[in-house]
Amino acid sequence: MTISQRRTPASSDALESLAEQLSSMLCEPSLELALATQRLHLDTCASDDKEKKAVNFRLSKKTQNLVSMVYAKQFAISMRSILSGSIYRPKTLLDQPIQNEMELKAWKHTDEFTKLAVASAPLYEMAKARSWELKTFTLILNKNLSARLDNSDSTALEYIRDQMTRLIRRTVDPQAEFLYGIEKAPKALAENSSRRRWHLHGLMIGPVGFSKPGKTELRMKLRAIKGEADSDLMFKTPGEKIGADPQSSARQWCVYAVKNGLTVELNPLLAAEYELPEGKPTFISSALRREAKRWHAGKLDGLTVPELRAGAPSSIY
Repeated sequence: MTISQRRTPASSDALESLAEQLSSMLCEPSLELALATQRLHLDTCASDDKEKKAVNFRLSKKTQNLVSMVYAKQFAISMRSILSGSIYRPKTLLDQPIQNEMELKAWKHTDEFTKLAVASAPLYEMAKARSWELKTFTLILNKNLSARLDNSDSTALEYIRDQMTRLIRRTVDPQAEFLYGIEKAPKALAENSSRRRWHLHGLMIGPVGFSKPGKTELRMKLRAIKGEADSDLMFKTPGEKIGADPQSSARQWCVYAVKNGLTVELNPLLAAEYELPEGKPTFISSALRREAKRWHAGKLDGLTVPELRAGAPSSIY
């Protein structure tokens, strides 16, 4: 990977600014971009010593294209990490190679599985800007709701969506945002002790402490849809257990949340092994969905994170 160099000497301030811009493209650590910045610094040191005149350094068209290329690569990496086979604890029945590259399309042509992962990036930025917490969550549905989904009751998904939206906004914060995918483990991958109920995997942001254990208002209210055990609702900090980057971990969690649907999409012959819900298997809260759509279009156009945040509605960040 190379970055086009200009003949005009660049000041140290301009180089530092470029380094920040390159880093912000991913919103997470990137060895390749760090090395590219280092090469640019080495190649311009001599000129910088001769002339200290500051210049305006703008990202080239190649660099803008790099933003969208890296953006697509991130999704391919997340897909491979979840859908590639594992002999220890397989997440899917899929038994085929996952491509290293992924072509991202305009929002209206993007499937709901990818949209869920797209929304993880602006959700992460929202939490960071508000000094809120970003948490993964797993919510196992109660016996009645799970049975309704087993019986292809199309109103069950609407009921879950409405309850989640109303209860989270009431108990966490009116501006709380969240997303989830709904699944049921296939028999071939379920543990012997599993109740094999339908469950939600998702992300949620809220003020510090919103996910704490105990008899909180959030946990009490969600009893309307969750199972009877306390462990039927679990929150975790993405990447914390293994010391991984929280943003990339959040994106991978979104892929994990829809791994069943992705499996069947990649190999329709496995449809008989999976039970998929009757209706849309994902949900993104309203303000987050609008921001994810804007974010996706901006990334495809090569916009950096500071540019995307600068162009957002004032209430978002």
